[in-house]
Amino acid sequence: MNKRHLFLALSLFCFGFWTWTSAQESSSPPVEEKQIEESPDLSAEFSLLQEEVKKLRLAVEEESAKAVTPVTIQIPKINVDTAIEQVGLLENGQMGVPADEDQVGWFEPGVKPGSKGNAVIAGHVDSKTGPAVFYELDQLVAGDEIVIVDEAGNTLRFEVTKTERYETANAPIKEIFGATDKRNLNLITCSGTFGSAGYDERFVVYTELVDAEIPLADDVVLEIPTNVELRGTFLTWHAVRNDAVIGYRIYQVIDGENVHLASVPSHARKSIEVPDEAATYYVTAIDRLGNESSPSEATE
Repeated sequence: MNKRHLFLALSLFCFGFWTWTSAQESSSPPVEEKQIEESPDLSAEFSLLQEEVKKLRLAVEEESAKAVTPVTIQIPKINVDTAIEQVGLLENGQMGVPADEDQVGWFEPGVKPGSKGNAVIAGHVDSKTGPAVFYELDQLVAGDEIVIVDEAGNTLRFEVTKTERYETANAPIKEIFGATDKRNLNLITCSGTFGSAGYDERFVVYTELVDAEIPLADDVVLEIPTNVELRGTFLTWHAVRNDAVIGYRIYQVIDGENVHLASVPSHARKSIEVPDEAATYYVTAIDRLGNESSPSEATE
């Protein structure tokens, strides 16, 4: 079973752990199919052939294997500098918890910090004896720094983008654990009022990678499509000569916003009909891991 998708077995528990009901588990599609749909959903967008689907799976698995294994987390604003435990799923389907309330737990079956996707680290807010490691997590605001240190002492620096409080039953599983082409790290702890069923809220800190001391496995700079021209209502461009490129995305500029108009597989004709010959368009290249090139020169 692919580790990157075990988050689908989670449901919110204590400081942010999820499980699906047995009915949901029994109706879930096979992992092989789910992997392609979520890591990332390129097969549908670019109509990949079967051989390309296999290559995509291998590329995703290779990228995950080379990513950073976290051992320490540092949050300067709230004086956190502690070890990271690796936790997984318990026999009852719940996510494991750190054995030490002064340490945090990284969901090891999920995304590794620094990889594309949502890596998740959780920590206790308190214990029977007093405050725990994430007691002051709710003091973080956008712009604050989170540092992850790997086994070799290399650091990944994340920056807080937002914080949210959710009622236990309404926490968005896909937003916290789901697939994304960004390199996110989400921190979770308990919040709200404590009752017989535990805390009634979950506090989530969303962060995004801003700096890394080492090259990451899928740091790729793709060539930019060239010779992008608009001839009447037909947009044309030249292919990028790279076997890893599986397709192209076409964007239209509407009221200053770049709107994804269409996607074209690499084996198809590099030409599409566009809705407005007076509009501005540009094209990007996409590889098997979902990396996207910089935009081409815009049409005039």
